[in-house]
Amino acid sequence: MASELYSKGYGRADTVLGFELQLQRLYDTLSLNNLLISWFQWGNLISNNRTGEILTNITARGKGYGVPFKGAVDRLSDLEDLVVTAGGIDGLDLHRGHSPIQSVLEEFLGISHEQMHIYMERDGLNLAATCDALGISPDNLVQTLTNSFEPYVDQGVAAGLITQAEKPEWIERVKAEFYKRVYWCG
Repeated sequence: MASELYSKGYGRADTVLGFELQLQRLYDTLSLNNLLISWFQWGNLISNNRTGEILTNITARGKGYGVPFKGAVDRLSDLEDLVVTAGGIDGLDLHRGHSPIQSVLEEFLGISHEQMHIYMERDGLNLAATCDALGISPDNLVQTLTNSFEPYVDQGVAAGLITQAEKPEWIERVKAEFYKRVYWCG
């Protein structure tokens, strides 16, 4: 390569060769550094700052791309949409679409959305296995997610769409869908 550059008028062959070697050493160093940085940032060393305790005073966004629920309960069909949204989007496999619950996942797991993707895409982990990797109970995640949708069920009660006696049934339906989502295996 150095002789080709020299023949094209880029300078003396030994100067070009020296520059080429310097570039190669720089590339090798950067490649090693990037590898080490990747390992420390995204390897098995992802840490969280959460205890895995069930969160009770939290509300999910509820709405998001590709899900039927639009963030408020004005009709009985909105509660049905809420249940479907709790299950996630089938076509997204392990991802299931985090938009409606992303803030709850980040708060509970104590990791960023990007870090969740590392576990899903690189390691092939579902949410339950991600919890296990972080030393957190997956069942506590299911309950936290269920708790985050309860304010929407309360909207249905307040609007007179369901009774207080029917509320536990709707909560159980939401919880069953979140269970499937957290333990989803494809």
